Amino acid sequence: MVRQLLSIVGVRTVLELRGVACLPLELCPQPRKSCCVSRGFGRPVVSLAELKQAIASYTATAAAKLRRDQRVAQSLQVFINTNRFRPREPQYANSETLVLPYPTNDSSSLVRAALGATERLYRPGYTYHKAGVLLLDLSPDGIAQGCLFADESKRERAGRLMVAVDALNRRFGAGTVRWAAEGLQQGWQMRAEWRSPRFTTRWDELLVVR
Repeated sequence: MVRQLLSIVGVRTVLELRGVACLPLELCPQPRKSCCVSRGFGRPVVSLAELKQAIASYTATAAAKLRRDQRVAQSLQVFINTNRFRPREPQYANSETLVLPYPTNDSSSLVRAALGATERLYRPGYTYHKAGVLLLDLSPDGIAQGCLFADESKRERAGRLMVAVDALNRRFGAGTVRWAAEGLQQGWQMRAEWRSPRFTTRWDELLVVR
């Protein structure tokens, strides 16, 4: 008989299949402490304009996730890097973390902060392969500490705008309404020619029986 060594995950899987509970049932998942949106580019990116489009798109996606979970972020991190698997090309990787004036999930405020960080991080002469946005220091929306000098009426208007944007994107599909900074063509998007059909989440990809 051949005996195979299993990792702890493998052992737990075997025991679970045999009816032995190894992990407690989590009725109330712990709220997330951070939110990251990061993608590898579908083709090399060299211009600041395209890099800013990608960062704006990732930030807007992360902000929408925060609103869905009713969370707000106190700080934001932007990171960019070249392809480390091409050592013959010039290599560069850097990140910047910003502390926001007050906790927020407003796409406009987050995109503006992320684009400023992108301009400071960008260096010409490099071929960028990947970028991402990380929202940190999350707290529940509505009970987060505000700013004494913030314009509450402006924040309320921004909140109503985000509600409208999220409602339109839920009804007509993600990306129906988006920020101009995200661009229109988005040639840098990650390639997905070999992606499996999304039968369970996309009406236009349901199986058709003839």
